[in-house]
Amino acid sequence: MSRKFYSFLLFFFVFVGSFMVPVRAGDPATTVAVVDFTNNSGKYLPKIEESAAEILSVLLVQTGKFNLVERDKLAAVMQEQGLTGSGLVDNSQTAIQIGRLLGAEYIITGSIVSYGQREAVFNGYGIQTRKTITEMTTSVKVLNVTSGKIEAASLFSDTVEQGDTGYLKTYDDNLTRTLLTRVLRSAVNQLVETMAPEKESTETVRVTFLSTPEGADVEINGVYYGSTPLTLQLNPGIHQVTISLAAYNPWAKKINAYDGLEVKATLEKKPLPEKPAKKGN
Repeated sequence: MSRKFYSFLLFFFVFVGSFMVPVRAGDPATTVAVVDFTNNSGKYLPKIEESAAEILSVLLVQTGKFNLVERDKLAAVMQEQGLTGSGLVDNSQTAIQIGRLLGAEYIITGSIVSYGQREAVFNGYGIQTRKTITEMTTSVKVLNVTSGKIEAASLFSDTVEQGDTGYLKTYDDNLTRTLLTRVLRSAVNQLVETMAPEKESTETVRVTFLSTPEGADVEINGVYYGSTPLTLQLNPGIHQVTISLAAYNPWAKKINAYDGLEVKATLEKKPLPEKPAKKGN
């Protein structure tokens, strides 16, 4: 191979490396790349493609469940490959390659499927009420970078009403963006449920219970577990513990369980009942 070819390979790997996004070890968040939507509504909606991707990115970040690939880095790689958002999702092999270069697990995009307005008029009590109802439907697609398959594809719709009662007029100066935000918020709620569901913690911690004297009963949250000395695996956090032994006052406290915790209870004897005083002769 020629020296020029080796130089090209070196430049390519240096270029690609500059766009890789490291994923932090142990980070539970899912890393996604959001690409611009397409406008298939047939209506002129200026910059709706970029706005949809921007709003979706912000809403995903606000959930705390997702890490987002920076849009400028994604755009640079896609420009280098000569791809648009729809082209990226439709070409699974290219999407897998780009997703891996960017450290993304999923690529998310969509389209504005429909956008329209209709008017409703109501006459009553001498007042005419006129409403303009604006409707929008979007599709959202999620591509799994590992498998190259469409992981999810759904439609989301919403409406916004503007009213004119003859006396009071209410209008939204940025109607399209308001409606788009509402539609995409519904999409994000579904994405959280399907891509980043809440997981119950299965982690337990080792806690040892000791008492003086030994052999006392151990109850945790009202449940008997055994006699001291006793070592248990518990869920981390707050627990109500009672350690008791016949002829001794019970020891009862709340503990904050963590791994390696030793709970030591010193039991005090119950006072002996006083003997009744002897009656005088």
